Amino acid sequence: MNPYQSLTALLCCGALASASALASQEHAQTQPEAKHEHGTYHGHDEIEEVVVQATPLQRSLGELSQSATILSGESLHRELANNIGETLTRQAGLANASFGQNVGRPVIRGLQGQRVGVLSNNMSASDASAVSQDHAVAIEPFLADQIEVLRGPATLLYGSGAIGGVVNIVSHTIPEKVPADGFDARAMAQLDSAADQRFAAGRIDFGTAGFAFHADGFYRRTDDYEIPGAAELYPDEEEHGEQGDHDESMNGLLENSFLDNQGGSLGASWIGERWRLGLSWSGYESDYGIPGAHHHHHEEEGMHEEEEEEELVTVGLDSRRWDTEVVGNDPFAGFGQLSFRFANTDYTHTEFEGEEIGTTFDSDTNDVRLELRHLPWGRWSGAFGLQYTDTDFTAVGEEAYVPPSNSENAALFWIESAEFGSWQVDLGLRYEDVKVTALEQLSHEHHQDEEEHDEGSLRRSFSPFSISAGAIWQLREDRHLSFSLSRAERAPTAPELFAFGPHVASQTFEIGDSSLRKESNLHGEIGYRVSGDLLSGSLVVYVDRFDDYIYQQNTGEEEDGFPLRQWSQQDADFIGAEIELRYDIGHYDSGHWWIFGLFDYVDGELADGHNVPLMPPMRFGGGLDWHRGAWQANLTWIHADDHSDVADYETPTPGYDLLNAEITWRLPFFERAEWDLFFKGHNLLDEDIRNSTSYLKDQAPQIGRNFILGLRLSM
Repeated sequence: MNPYQSLTALLCCGALASASALASQEHAQTQPEAKHEHGTYHGHDEIEEVVVQATPLQRSLGELSQSATILSGESLHRELANNIGETLTRQAGLANASFGQNVGRPVIRGLQGQRVGVLSNNMSASDASAVSQDHAVAIEPFLADQIEVLRGPATLLYGSGAIGGVVNIVSHTIPEKVPADGFDARAMAQLDSAADQRFAAGRIDFGTAGFAFHADGFYRRTDDYEIPGAAELYPDEEEHGEQGDHDESMNGLLENSFLDNQGGSLGASWIGERWRLGLSWSGYESDYGIPGAHHHHHEEEGMHEEEEEEELVTVGLDSRRWDTEVVGNDPFAGFGQLSFRFANTDYTHTEFEGEEIGTTFDSDTNDVRLELRHLPWGRWSGAFGLQYTDTDFTAVGEEAYVPPSNSENAALFWIESAEFGSWQVDLGLRYEDVKVTALEQLSHEHHQDEEEHDEGSLRRSFSPFSISAGAIWQLREDRHLSFSLSRAERAPTAPELFAFGPHVASQTFEIGDSSLRKESNLHGEIGYRVSGDLLSGSLVVYVDRFDDYIYQQNTGEEEDGFPLRQWSQQDADFIGAEIELRYDIGHYDSGHWWIFGLFDYVDGELADGHNVPLMPPMRFGGGLDWHRGAWQANLTWIHADDHSDVADYETPTPGYDLLNAEITWRLPFFERAEWDLFFKGHNLLDEDIRNSTSYLKDQAPQIGRNFILGLRLSM
């Protein structure tokens, strides 16, 4: 048993033992009148104000002038999946840049990769997931307390990598407070039918006398997962005709789609009257297959070249992270709070070609962030801060397509907010100094067998500047209009500038452009939000105009047997809309009922009239929630249109209908320890679901009909 299995088992057993002790104690203290409050069990029954952690002004969702989504409590439990991209994909305006079912990174309004910031407790996740879609985000969604999504440019707070938005996973691995009763815990175990998944996770928070401690762990094993039909969406009959029998036998199962991962974290804090100091360590390991990815070894015998059997491509990921935090309330005159955070992340991603190591990507990142929230200046409240990030990135192997590089980013940011009667006004700016250095330059002689490596380094410097203004007009107590206008800039990254070579896992040959300019984005957004007792929801319309938009252009050519993709640049326009609605039908003898719906659409067009690659389809859907006593249930349906407005050399993606259902029973054992037995059905129509935002969508559909049985404990 490895350390992560031991930690997970210990945490689950600890939670169970504590629950049993609490049950015995509560049985002795008979309180027949005690019962569950609906709001503590079901997030639908009463609206709880949730503070958005991704902004230093401690605002609730309704106080943000930009679009945002928060998943917590029951809404988070319902959406939890093996990766953060799949967890968020059923929210309006969000999609999943998947590599099969097990690897996925969020797509916000058609923007992904280097434009979407992924944060862990307000600090960059600092993995290599933005470099390529096959690189997993080293965060386990189950361990999150809440997940926050800020749509539109969040560059003011988090820099160039958030020009499309930011996803913040809040897990409090560094405790912020001592639990009310000195102890909190939760655990979960589940099995599924389509991948034979075995999953267990546990978390404990405890403390006393100003000291708080945290521990968590998880363990997951899955086999290759079931799919509705053939893996290939557009099989090449000439190429695969001789393997017809083999392809037929593989229908219904996606080869090389397994996932084995585990991880955990330990944290501690000292909490005084005005100051808090904390430290945490987190580890994450994952081994998974890349469906559809193969590598051919060639051997030369005399004058002839003989091709060996195809070898599967798999990935081994290892992440180690340290976080430190110092927070002070009323630290000195004129300021309400000081927050200092430091994170060091050592991330390694190894791609195996059969049994051999093909390429090893290693990233070592130091991230420092200082925020100061000042006391009100008349009507104005705000915060300013400094951030410094230093990343050393290497790729080692015969097919390393990115040279060793160093990226430095030093930034100053400032945000302010004020209220004028029924209006709230938000202003902000950020200035960055970015240096990207390739420690060696790669070149490649086309149509020849050997790569050439040029000696010497190449440095590019950029000075992105971003500014924004937003406003909220309170029409009534339960509804408001919001307006947002921003101009944001993003510096190109090392892979965009310096990539050159084959990437086996993504089955592409990538070429960067060291002359790329920084891209700029003019973003405008108008929103209408209702937050009444019966009806709640939002309508948002937005426009993005990019100057010098950086994207991967499929040239239609091949190199080393892979499609040749060139990092290119031209202007681009995006336009989109999102609708989310929820209506409380009411209480009846049959229970409490709610109905909800969503719609999202985004269109991206380049200046030359061609479509932006990897765009999501138009979607609409709805569902029903029900609650009665110890039971609750949910039914969700989402329709995705055919995606035929594709970029050059991109194949159309068929639409689909996704139908999910869930039923949960709260076991009537005792009060303080809450046991939920749940049964879920995902993709009940057994649809062939392909994500148009994924490079792998033609080779790797999402999982077929899947039934999940689990037990969840919280206390």
